[in-house]
Amino acid sequence: MSETNLETARESSYLDVFRNRNFLKLLAGQTFSNFGDAVFRISIVLYVYILTGSATRMTLVLAAQTLPWILIGPISGVFADRINRKTIMIASDLLRAVSIIAIPFITSLYPLLIIAFLDGVGSSSFAAPRSAAIPEIVGMKLYVKAISISRLIFQTLAVMGPLIAAPVYAFFGPPTFWITSGCYIISGVIIVFTMIPSASRKKESLTVKTIFKDLREGFSYLFNHKIIRILILLYTVITIGGSFAGPLLYPWIFEVRHAGDQLLEQLAQTEYGIVGAIIAFGTVVGNLIFGKFEKKIGRSTAIIMGAFSLFVYYFMFQFINSIYVIGALGLIMGTLIGMMGLSINAYFAEEVPNEVRGRAYSATNAYLQIFSFTCLSLSGLTADSIGITNTMMSASIVIFLGVLALTIGTKMFNFSKTEIQSLHSIGD
Repeated sequence: MSETNLETARESSYLDVFRNRNFLKLLAGQTFSNFGDAVFRISIVLYVYILTGSATRMTLVLAAQTLPWILIGPISGVFADRINRKTIMIASDLLRAVSIIAIPFITSLYPLLIIAFLDGVGSSSFAAPRSAAIPEIVGMKLYVKAISISRLIFQTLAVMGPLIAAPVYAFFGPPTFWITSGCYIISGVIIVFTMIPSASRKKESLTVKTIFKDLREGFSYLFNHKIIRILILLYTVITIGGSFAGPLLYPWIFEVRHAGDQLLEQLAQTEYGIVGAIIAFGTVVGNLIFGKFEKKIGRSTAIIMGAFSLFVYYFMFQFINSIYVIGALGLIMGTLIGMMGLSINAYFAEEVPNEVRGRAYSATNAYLQIFSFTCLSLSGLTADSIGITNTMMSASIVIFLGVLALTIGTKMFNFSKTEIQSLHSIGD
């Protein structure tokens, strides 16, 4: 990085980002959408687990929600690079809003699997055009600050969501899902009035041949680009471990911490919401810290610290039963994960050109969701077989070994140190 570029980075500010009206509108839509997502994530776990009493069935519903990221996600990226991104986002919001309305009236597993799948279709179709559009709305100069604001809102609502969702669900029950539906509708209405750039490429008729050609280009770009390839491999390891361990937090609280005592079920729901909120609050802190001190911390350092913090967090469930310790570890892990996520997003935005960004993002999501779907499907079965804590510890070891091997194999630690030294020397 040259001294001129570093000086340019210093000149940009958060105020410059907030002057962008279209970005503010997108943030407003995101606010409603993310709040609905946060409430939905808590509600669907509680609803299915209370309805079925089975960790296996709970994780199957979560897996059904991820399946469209594999089947639909890559194709949505192709469309995001060829047609109006705004139209895709509005349609996705409406699909999600409609698909979950009937949940309070459903008491069997199979309709829930279908609804979860449809909700996943909307989410996977929404993600690629939104992610691809942000750099075009604010420009690369302001992207790191813009994405830190976006993630800050996401994580702030992720803090509020669990804190609100758990007691709201305990009071209202299944009708809580209607809150999510309403949030998606409001998000779609706001996006209608937002100017969202489309991809800057020539118009071309879509055929099966061109779709597969675009898909091939998207995947090819990812794995032929050194930095992106390393990040995807890192995320693969994290996804495998996280998909096994993450969904077991509530079963751990209820079955292990409270020994399955039905009288403590509501307390378990509240603790689940609080822990989720603490982790989300940590990511808010991490985003703020990294948005302010990106140059001093270094992206590679943030990525490595975040990845290893996941190992420590899930590993400790085997040895502790205190919700306070879990909360403290969750806060630390969330902070480091927040910095890691912002670092990875910045690399993707800088390294992937706009004309392939939609396909690249959706290809990445599809690739990772293959592992997520598989591991979510097996998480509950594994927990029923070897126990909840053993499953979480095994997942943490997978994360540790995978990240360690990748770090050594790609010399990421050396890269991290070199990056920091380079930045310090420029600053001097």
